[in-house]
Amino acid sequence: MFNKLSLIIVTILIVFVMLNSQMDAFSAKSNDIAVLENSFEKSGASYEYANINAWSKLNSKFTSISEMNMIVEKIIKSMGIDDKKVKVSKLDQDNFRQYDAEYDTGNKKVSIVMQSVKNEVANETYILIDEYLLKGNKDVIGENEKIIKAYSKLSLTPEIATCLVGAYKGLLNKDKISSILEEVMKDTNAVKVEGLNDENLVSISAHTNKIKEYIEMGSEKINLNVALRYSSFDDKTYIWIATPIIAIEY
Repeated sequence: MFNKLSLIIVTILIVFVMLNSQMDAFSAKSNDIAVLENSFEKSGASYEYANINAWSKLNSKFTSISEMNMIVEKIIKSMGIDDKKVKVSKLDQDNFRQYDAEYDTGNKKVSIVMQSVKNEVANETYILIDEYLLKGNKDVIGENEKIIKAYSKLSLTPEIATCLVGAYKGLLNKDKISSILEEVMKDTNAVKVEGLNDENLVSISAHTNKIKEYIEMGSEKINLNVALRYSSFDDKTYIWIATPIIAIEY
């Protein structure tokens, strides 16, 4: 578990650093998420789940497990999570510490992870909140606001990536996929920045003025990421619609 979570956090940090945030932090507001939701509804895809991924640097020190415990407890309380249903795992090494709190209600899974690293260059501690809304749970705006509030209680403004995931039955042909992407771009008034189109995956990074926040990639602004991929495992074509980027495996 720890290796997987470590990889997730490192990957997310690298992606956001490479894209150079235009503001101190990307934190989509309710109106921004509403743009995603409206576009998703018009895409015709059946709702599978949503993901909200938020992270922030806490400090520049090697934080103790006991302090991590207190901070995570504050986050749990702020988000209205039942602490009796939280499973905690800890890892305490000479140069690395991790505190992991997992909460699962069936239709909502929340992972709160704190990682602290000590090395010759610098000491750093990060907080990641990774939440999945499942089984018809679509309260993305409400959960996003809870996460922002939890970071605010720690005087932090997180980087947040929000993603809606849907599916279509069977393998869609190229014309249908192109039509869906065109509709998403049209509905959001988005302008394509870059894209990927191969045999298994179609992905577009774009910018829309309908979403206030954005990140920068070179001289370009990005705040919308759309991707489609077919899965032979369950014979479905999946669609991901995210702001600013898709921060989960797809």
